Amino acid sequence: MLSYRKALWSLVIAANLAVASSVQAQYETAFPGAMQPFSDVNLENYDFQWFAPPITEQYGQDTIDPNTGIFFEYHRLFMNVSRAESAPGPWDGDATYGNRVDFGYMTDDNYGWLCSGWRLDGPSYDLVNRADFNSFEVNRTWRLDQFHQGFWIEPMIGMRFAQFNDKTTVVPEPVFVQNNMLMGQLGGRIFSQRGQWTLYSTVRGFGGQNWIFRGDIEDYSNGVVGGEFSLGCAYHITREITFDVAWQHMYFGTGIGRDPNFQDSDDMTFSGVAFGFTLNR
Repeated sequence: MLSYRKALWSLVIAANLAVASSVQAQYETAFPGAMQPFSDVNLENYDFQWFAPPITEQYGQDTIDPNTGIFFEYHRLFMNVSRAESAPGPWDGDATYGNRVDFGYMTDDNYGWLCSGWRLDGPSYDLVNRADFNSFEVNRTWRLDQFHQGFWIEPMIGMRFAQFNDKTTVVPEPVFVQNNMLMGQLGGRIFSQRGQWTLYSTVRGFGGQNWIFRGDIEDYSNGVVGGEFSLGCAYHITREITFDVAWQHMYFGTGIGRDPNFQDSDDMTFSGVAFGFTLNR
């Protein structure tokens, strides 16, 4: 019986490896080198003329090709952070500032990497809503062929680590509640350049495990799911430098530990405005 099981598992593993090899071969035909984790970035053909005049076409045409190579983005965030269900006015939220940095590259063969980091320094209201938030993600990205009217779509798949620290004082002694979330995610970016304007939107859905550490009770964990959405527009002041503004929204639907009085699962929302600049994207 043991020999039979070993033979059966050997056949299953061999079949899966064969299928995976076939799929990878077909995928490599459509996106050469896309399965290589660290592909070469072609800098030889990049002229680094950041201050060249912007490339524009008549509105409605689809002849402007998107940029390739290394890119960088910085945005200043002005966000509203929701309160815990146990806080006064749980339907309300509180304002805070933060920063967001995105960087990566896109090759001439239309695949690349995207890394993104968040930092929110607040809000800072002791008896209502005091917290901070950090997030970092790594995504493999692809660029599909151009769609009707000049729209481009860039699917992505990746991993995200996020940490939310709730330091709200609602009991005689402050209780520090730390959420450490490791999540997989799927998403994409859609954009179109019309003249000196680029219209864009991004969406991500994520889910994973949240390990919650506290000072007053035993640590515990929750499953966590959520999503992120942005909608913005950018103005090209040069060929590769843009200033842009966007509405940014992030939502955790379940799994967040916030209430310092008892073990619980809460939701959480960040929503607000991001404004900043982009280089070569």
